[in-house]
Amino acid sequence: MGNTNSKDTLTAQDKAIFQLKKQRDALKQYQKKIYLVIDKQTDAAKEALRDGKPEKAKLYLKLKKQQQTVVNSTYEQLANLEQLIGTIEFKLIEKDVVNGLSEGNKVLKMLNSEMSIEKIDKVMEDIEEEVVRVDEISELLGGRLSDLQELELDDELQALENEVSGKVPIEKVPTMPQVPNTEPVDDKLPLVPNTQPVVENTPRRAEAHEPLAA
Repeated sequence: MGNTNSKDTLTAQDKAIFQLKKQRDALKQYQKKIYLVIDKQTDAAKEALRDGKPEKAKLYLKLKKQQQTVVNSTYEQLANLEQLIGTIEFKLIEKDVVNGLSEGNKVLKMLNSEMSIEKIDKVMEDIEEEVVRVDEISELLGGRLSDLQELELDDELQALENEVSGKVPIEKVPTMPQVPNTEPVDDKLPLVPNTQPVVENTPRRAEAHEPLAA
């Protein structure tokens, strides 16, 4: 009886860990797929700017921003799954494992509702073939970004426009004070006379001795 119960416990534990690993691998697969799309969307946005289509470029960046948000939300859940998988004492964390499975299912459902692997593959194909329809993407993304994300989106679009056009932000150089083109005059120096000095004639003293009387 004891051996049977121990075997059943191990079986339940193995099944739970298997499900955790399955969810972990699914999350990693989604992350890898979306990162590939994000890289391609940046290139597609640059190409749209070169073609003079800034609105289309902004839609690519908007889709990229949304997918980055989805990916970021999976990191915490992925870390929780990794921690549960590495825990040996199953009985002590049985409730946490059940909660982890539940939360993992919620994340996977969210990913499926946002964009399934099939949809990601389709977007990648559309980007490669340059046949993405702006209206469909706009409908897909409508109203899902916050005001802060919209501002970040505009900044990223401006940065891409500068990169594509070769513009570099010019830093203002401080102006130097002008150097006077005349020599300064020192009022304290005496003026130099422009006439020759007058020398007075002084009588020379007689040097001859008078002759002696004979």
